[in-house]
Amino acid sequence: MNSMKYIFYTVFLFFGSKVPAQAEHFSHYTIHDHKLKTIQLHLATSDSTAKKPLLVYLDGSGNFPIYYKNKSGNYSTSIPLDIKKYAKDFHILLISKPGIPFKDSLQTLPSGRRFYPENDAYTNLYSLDWRAGAASKAIDIISKKVPVNKSKIVVMGYSEGSQVAPRVAVLNKKVTHVVSIVGNAMPQLYDFLTNIRLEIERNKISSAEGQKVIDSLYNEFDKIFADPLSVKKKWYGETYLKWSSFNKKSPLENMLELNIPILYIAAGKDNNQPIFGMDYAKLEFIRRRKNNLTYKVYPDSNHYFQDQPVDEYNTKTDRIDEVHQFAMDWINANPH
Repeated sequence: MNSMKYIFYTVFLFFGSKVPAQAEHFSHYTIHDHKLKTIQLHLATSDSTAKKPLLVYLDGSGNFPIYYKNKSGNYSTSIPLDIKKYAKDFHILLISKPGIPFKDSLQTLPSGRRFYPENDAYTNLYSLDWRAGAASKAIDIISKKVPVNKSKIVVMGYSEGSQVAPRVAVLNKKVTHVVSIVGNAMPQLYDFLTNIRLEIERNKISSAEGQKVIDSLYNEFDKIFADPLSVKKKWYGETYLKWSSFNKKSPLENMLELNIPILYIAAGKDNNQPIFGMDYAKLEFIRRRKNNLTYKVYPDSNHYFQDQPVDEYNTKTDRIDEVHQFAMDWINANPH
């Protein structure tokens, strides 16, 4: 199935900023749950005795540790938020993927690609149900560990974390605000179809070859949903369990169940998460006469909120800090 090469696109979030090992102070907690097994929580706060809002930040896809060491010895992170800045006003909670440590070194293939080895816990558990369930339980636990201002319990997700965030709010009624950043509104698998249609429209592949790819995709999707709980069978490196869980109910369906304030942030030139489904989400809220969704688009930005080159020096404007500040201002301006 050589034509399948056209549809692969990376959605892992690798923010390459150098982070000193002790840049942030975290308190670490472990939850043991019968169904979800071990959940590792990491709380950053300037004062654990102060009553402050809680911000749960959900990173994107993939099995990287939250902080990972490069060959140079410096740490990078999968979290694009300036934690040190916002820990003054929030208790900030991060959650490790199942079986993945908070901090570790990466391995490098001869090709130069960085990776972190999978383990049984990640393979057997990683799914929308695990991520949303873990975040919901984490909110309950942390609310008992530190004084939380319950008028602001925010779940903010980036990329695949954006798809998880509204589901957390459906599960846990303590959540007062949802912020979803560059995450699709439609089921994940729909993006694969959209990308092929775009390839055809841009004359990168022929209509006939594109249709062959789409037909082959439907065959793969049928296999996934015929065996949705399988952790032995994989497609594009992820288990059938992962794919089926993120596609049995769309992020938009979860958002429509909510009546709390939702901020949906999109990037107009995002090649990882095409904007079309996000545009539809706004239309659907209008169509249903629901007014709890704020839709903000950065029209010239890519998936990492870097604008297209603006001069002959190929300079890109980095807007990620601006995006997070917009979200914080929106939270303060939209009480639950």
